[in-house]
Amino acid sequence: MTAVKVKVCGITSLADAEKALEFGADLLGFNFYPPSARYVAPETAQKILQRLPSGSFNVAVFVNEPRERVRATIDCGRLADGRQAFGGLQFHGEEDADYCLGWGMTVIKAVRVRERSSLKALETIAADFYLLDSFSEGYGGSGAPFPWEWLDGISASKLILSGGLRVDNVTQAIQKIRPYGVDVCSGVEARPGVKDYEKLKQFISAAKAA
Repeated sequence: MTAVKVKVCGITSLADAEKALEFGADLLGFNFYPPSARYVAPETAQKILQRLPSGSFNVAVFVNEPRERVRATIDCGRLADGRQAFGGLQFHGEEDADYCLGWGMTVIKAVRVRERSSLKALETIAADFYLLDSFSEGYGGSGAPFPWEWLDGISASKLILSGGLRVDNVTQAIQKIRPYGVDVCSGVEARPGVKDYEKLKQFISAAKAA
């Protein structure tokens, strides 16, 4: 079986990005939601992106932003040779089906799972992948998983599981759900916006071995 993909979100520094890739992360998430403790300015992100290897798959994360700001941020992330540094967009707010169309790149639609009926969004919004996160007030992570049994009977081939994942529960989550990928942020932090490298290494190792 192909190993699960690991997305490390909330990247705010070159050191954290490099360590995530060194330990085996498949995707890096850059948060462009200003109220977030993990927010990174487009200009800062661009400096980080310039230093990353060409194989890095970078995801720009937005919450309810006007399309023109998303486009401007994507353009800011272009590399010195003109290549686009971002391979994917993650929409983590209340973006509707029309909003998620027409970007010309991989789209990940986050679904904030408050109750089982929240999962109806998987049927009504077209996206390449769906990131399932636990609901919390505002748009930050809750740090707690939602009931995984709510996913029984749902195809997991396009699901990226998030919400309260840590070293001590990621193996169980993967073995139960068999998602395309898992997403981690607060579960591998020393403090908001700063990664704990031992937790990061252990998490990625556990996910890949599950």
